[in-house]
Amino acid sequence: MRPRYLLSIAHGGAHTPSADRLAELTGLDVIHREHPLVALANPAALTPFPTKGGVVLGTLFRRNDREKRDDCSQPFDAMPPISTESDLLTRFWGGYVSAKTDGTCSSVMRDPSGALPCYFRRTASTTFMASDIDLLLASDTVRPAIAWPALARFLYWDGLPTAETVLDGISELLPGFALRLERDSAALTAKWSPWAFTTPVAGRHIAIAADRLRQTVQDCVAAWASLYPRALVSISGGLDSSIVAACLATPGVSATCVTMFTDDPMGDERAYARSLCSHLELGLTEQRFELAGIDPARALGDHLPRPIGRAQEQAYEAAHVAAATQAGAAAFFTGNGGDNVFAYSQSAAAIADRALHEGLSPGLFSTIQDVCRQTQSGVFPALRAALRLTLRPPSYRWRPTPALLEPSLCAALAVQPAAHPWLVAPSGALPGKAAHIAALLRPQLSLEPDRSRHAPVITPLLSQPIVEESLAIPSWQWRHGGRDRAVAREAFATALPAQIIARRSKGSPDPFCNAIIREHHSLIERRLLDGHLARQGLIDRLAIEKCLRRECMMDAERNVRLLQLLNVEAWVTTKLGEGS
Repeated sequence: MRPRYLLSIAHGGAHTPSADRLAELTGLDVIHREHPLVALANPAALTPFPTKGGVVLGTLFRRNDREKRDDCSQPFDAMPPISTESDLLTRFWGGYVSAKTDGTCSSVMRDPSGALPCYFRRTASTTFMASDIDLLLASDTVRPAIAWPALARFLYWDGLPTAETVLDGISELLPGFALRLERDSAALTAKWSPWAFTTPVAGRHIAIAADRLRQTVQDCVAAWASLYPRALVSISGGLDSSIVAACLATPGVSATCVTMFTDDPMGDERAYARSLCSHLELGLTEQRFELAGIDPARALGDHLPRPIGRAQEQAYEAAHVAAATQAGAAAFFTGNGGDNVFAYSQSAAAIADRALHEGLSPGLFSTIQDVCRQTQSGVFPALRAALRLTLRPPSYRWRPTPALLEPSLCAALAVQPAAHPWLVAPSGALPGKAAHIAALLRPQLSLEPDRSRHAPVITPLLSQPIVEESLAIPSWQWRHGGRDRAVAREAFATALPAQIIARRSKGSPDPFCNAIIREHHSLIERRLLDGHLARQGLIDRLAIEKCLRRECMMDAERNVRLLQLLNVEAWVTTKLGEGS
C-alpha cells in the first residue's frame, strides 16, 4: 500500500469542508484536527512519532549523527517529540511530509528525498495539500485546465523540477522546501540545501570515504527493506542497480530481480544481470521490451499534473507490474538516481575543482591523469576545458532542450533563465560540485512512474543520508583511478562481481525506440502534426516532418524526443477528456 494523505489548512472566513466531509469524500481517516489544520491519511501514511502542534505523514527513520549508522532499534515511544522542522531534518530521514500550526501560521515541509509526493492548491478559504491529484481535487467538482505556457516551459527546460505544474492552480512542494501559510499569504522557503554538505573533509583517504558510503547505503536500503515483506529489484547489470540488489541480498529480506532486454544487442544486458544474480543468489526474471505493448494514444503519467515519461516506457512499466504480480512483491526497488548521487561525470570539472581547492599539487596532476583516462581525452583539451570552468561563475547553467519545439517559442523562453535555488552557488563554490548538485534535481520528476499505482516505488539511493554523505566527497575522488563513480565502486568492490565493478558501458533501448517509430510511423505523424501541441504552436511541424523521414529515423536523440512529445500529446488528450 502506498502512503496517501490530505491536508486542509483554513485561512479565510468562507466555507471550508469539514474533516468528516473530507473523510467521506476521500476514504481516508481523520488523524488530526486542530484549527486551522486538518490531516487525513491511510494506514501507510501514519507514523508513530510524537510531534508538537502537528503531524508527520509518510515514513520516518531515526538516525543519531553522521558519524554513526542509522539506528532504528530504539522504540518510537522512547523518542523525544519532534519540535521543529530543523529537528526533523537532523534527527530523522525517510519519505515524509510534516505539517504544524500555532493557530495563526501553518507550515508544511517535504523531506529532501522527495520520496513522498506533495501537491497543493489554494482556494479562497483553504489550502489543500495531498499525495496525489485525485485527493487534492476530492472536494472540487471542477477539473483544472491545462496551462499551455507552463507546458511550453516544461518542455523547454526539460528535466528541471519547479513548483509550477502544467495544470492551472496546482503546484508542487519541492523536496527540501516548506510552504508557510498565513491568512493572506503563502511563501515557499528552502529548509534543506545540498550546499550545506559540500565541504570536503581535509585529508580523508578514498578508502575511508568508501567505507562510510558503503555503511550509509547499506543502512538506508535495509531500513527501506524492513517495510516490505517482498521486493522486486530493477537491475540492468550496471553499478547503481547492482548496489541496491547487493544490499537487499541479506538474511531477512526476500528479493527477486527483473531485467529488461531488447532483441538488439545494444539493449541486451542479460549477461551482466545473470552474473549479478548468480553472485548474489537472487532470482531473476527476464522481460523483453514488447513492441505489441506500445499504444501511441496511451498516456504515461496521466495520474500526474505533468506529462512525465516517453512512449517506450509503456513496455517497461507493464513488464515490471507483471513481474511484481508474479513474485508477490510489495514494492519496487530501483537504482534510479545513482548516477546523480554518485557524481557521474564526463567533464573536466574534477580538474578545475582540485586546482581551485589545492592549487598546483601532486594530487592535481593525478586528477588530470584520472580525467584523461576516463574520458579518453588528451591532456591539453582537458586542461583547456578545466580552465574555462575555473573562469566561469560557479553557479550551474541549466541547458534548455529546444529540439523539435517551435523556434519562436524557444526564442521567447530563452530570455527567462532556468531557476531553482539549488542552482545558485554560494561564494567560493567549486564548479564540479555545482554540477553534482544540479544533477540531483534530474531524478525528482521521475519518482512517480506508472507502476507506483500498483505498489510503492523505492529509490533508496536518493535517501537523505546517502545524498549528504556523497556531497561531502570531492569531485576528484569520484574520478579516482580513471573510473566514474569511483568511491561507490570501491565501496562495493567485494560485494559485486568484478565484471560489474569494472564495467564502463551502458545499455540502451535506442533500437526499441527506432522500432516503435517504424511500426507506428503514420499514427505518430498524424498525432503530432495534427494534434494539440501543433495547434497550440508548441512544436516545430517542419522539423518533426523531417525527423520522421525514413532516412532520418536513426537519430537516437531525436527519436527519444519524438516519443516524449508523443506521450505529451496523449497526456493532453486525456486531460481534455477526449478519446484516443
